[in-house]
Amino acid sequence: MSTSIQEYVTITVSVADRLIQSIDFGIPALYGLFVEPSAWATGQRSADYANLTEVGVDFANTTKIHKAATAIFTADGEYPAPSTLKIIREDSGDSNITEALDAIEADDPDWYALVAINRVEADVNEIAAWIATKPSHIYFACGEDTGVIDSGDDTDIASDLQGFAYNRTCHTYHHEGGIDPTITTLTVSSLRTVTAAATAHGLRVGDAITTSGATDFGSDADILNGNFTVATVADANTFTYTLSADSTDGLATGTILCFGRYSFPEARVVGMGIPTTPGAITFHGKQLVGQTPAPTTLLNLTQQRTARGKNSNIYTSIGGLGAYQEGKMASGRFIDTQIGTDWIAVRLAEAINQRILASKKIPYTDAGFAILRGDITSVLQTGQVNGLIADRLVDDTKGRAWIITIPALEDIPDATRAARTLPDITVTVRFAGAVHNVVIAVSVGL
Repeated sequence: MSTSIQEYVTITVSVADRLIQSIDFGIPALYGLFVEPSAWATGQRSADYANLTEVGVDFANTTKIHKAATAIFTADGEYPAPSTLKIIREDSGDSNITEALDAIEADDPDWYALVAINRVEADVNEIAAWIATKPSHIYFACGEDTGVIDSGDDTDIASDLQGFAYNRTCHTYHHEGGIDPTITTLTVSSLRTVTAAATAHGLRVGDAITTSGATDFGSDADILNGNFTVATVADANTFTYTLSADSTDGLATGTILCFGRYSFPEARVVGMGIPTTPGAITFHGKQLVGQTPAPTTLLNLTQQRTARGKNSNIYTSIGGLGAYQEGKMASGRFIDTQIGTDWIAVRLAEAINQRILASKKIPYTDAGFAILRGDITSVLQTGQVNGLIADRLVDDTKGRAWIITIPALEDIPDATRAARTLPDITVTVRFAGAVHNVVIAVSVGL
């Protein structure tokens, strides 16, 4: 069945006093609650970064922002890195996330794919609801809510997002989705061994953790803060890690902040896929450089199927290689389909709007209609070259790649012509899609 663009979007071209601004689908944004860095102006909501080195000037490598930015900018020779990453901020004075995003949008709307360091379910739901109203943005969420992989749980975050059938939010379940243990004290003994007291910390041996804020330990306090790996887990309320330098025995207190197991596979998906030309990539089956596939001990086959059934993406090993699965939005629509739909809508609107503004006039005649048909065709041809649009409609006996229908002049009501509105143009195309599964039957003769 061929797909009409109007099934997904309504394209409205508004004539303004300047050319419509082009949307760059390759620009991601990274969102979080933080105090503006010293290089930012007071109250500044966003800033552009061209690479990780620039990010490191304003954000230490012990921050979640830096860790997510690292995933976005990770080098991968097959895929281009984003030319620009926008880091956008919620202010402590904002009453909620919606207010923060509204303020950011008013200040700097020129980004497409959103990654947030927020992993709390209520935050993810609020961001997804906001994104659903924005035809120029999509959202990549992540977490390790165990309800996602429980077939008997329909109150988890993936089920929530699926229930709303969000086309603009993509959720990924990952075994390193991040937790924030509350540490009360750090005790140093046996030179480099640190024992942390943290109620129901939830950490596992080998987890990456980051601590900050440890004080009251004299000149050695600073080495207790930084990036470490959990060495042992004595019980639910205690774990240890090893310092990189010797330290005297003692007790550290203060407001000790800790976060652990914060990987950002969704940020890597964005960094890999968003700069790639729409139509040239499917997100399914991709290796995420720098990210760890979930082992079967933490995500077995039944749990994998449960997550996928809730349209939550996962990252596991297939045949010894990391593979992102299934590359879907919460609604079940493939990510590349949504991006392609947005691309067609925006590029058609741009083309028609620019034609109207750049022409002395487009006559309300068959000749004028032909001009518009040519502009629409040009956009579709570009989409076809990019791999977005298929080479033919499967149900068209003429073998056409698309069908553009413009009403006959004599069928347009007088009042509509008098208002100088050309109504009811329809465009029918078929996306090229991608092969995700293959079934082969082999017959062997003896």
